[in-house]
Amino acid sequence: MNTDLIPPLRGRIHAGQLDWLAIWRAMYDAERAQGEAAASAGSDCWAGRAARYAAAMRRTPQPDVLMQAVLPQLRSTDTVLDIGAGTGRYTTVLAQHVAHVVALEPSAAMFAQLAQTVADSGLTNITMVAEGFPPSTPVRGDVAFSAHVLYGVREFAPFVQAMHASATRTCMLALMIRHLSGLVSPFWELFYGEPRAPLPAALEAFNALYQLGYLASWQLLPATPMRYATLDEAVEDMRVRLRFRPDAERDARLREALRERLVVGADALLAFPDQLAANALIQWDVS
Repeated sequence: MNTDLIPPLRGRIHAGQLDWLAIWRAMYDAERAQGEAAASAGSDCWAGRAARYAAAMRRTPQPDVLMQAVLPQLRSTDTVLDIGAGTGRYTTVLAQHVAHVVALEPSAAMFAQLAQTVADSGLTNITMVAEGFPPSTPVRGDVAFSAHVLYGVREFAPFVQAMHASATRTCMLALMIRHLSGLVSPFWELFYGEPRAPLPAALEAFNALYQLGYLASWQLLPATPMRYATLDEAVEDMRVRLRFRPDAERDARLREALRERLVVGADALLAFPDQLAANALIQWDVS
């Protein structure tokens, strides 16, 4: 970590006088250590599920609730940085309302899905960058936007400071109030004998931003719960989250556990009934 990027904490606002940057890092480390102690799922965590994720994202009509909150704040002349664009679920939506979108995605599996999404859209005002953030060649935009990316970032301060430096008007972060690791926890405990360590999410991010001196605002939004088209899809997804390789006996046990917890919704999709389906749109102005 380049500590030179972090501004002095004197005079910053500490909720509860706590070091939220250290809390973020500790939560990340605990979750990562627990995951690495289990069977390895490979270096690219999306390699085996990028296509399934893309299919799941296509089930939600666009613009969704998040885009309905973001799009009115954009201008037709804007360049928007879509940081951690994933499969492009928001890239093409943004591109229909602004002059240009720069989509950054480091996962090779997700980038392949992103490229297909962009190609299918027929839009020509999108630049794709196969890198994480910040990239090796600096990028600039009017708006820096990142949806559900920071959970996988250990060093919070350099990431948001790079966002701030890359934007000329506004930075936007979309994060879950509670990470999906909470849904995984009962299954993790079933197989490993302990609850799943939680990743930091919107609450920690909001406090860490104030600690860094970014006076962010907060908008609470309803979120689409995690859903599955079939029980097989649920087994495949949860197997990856549990760091399992395919195993007939263990998969059968996992299938039964999922069958007991999942319910069929009005849309005929399977979902967990106890999901906290809420996201936060956190943003701050660049001055």
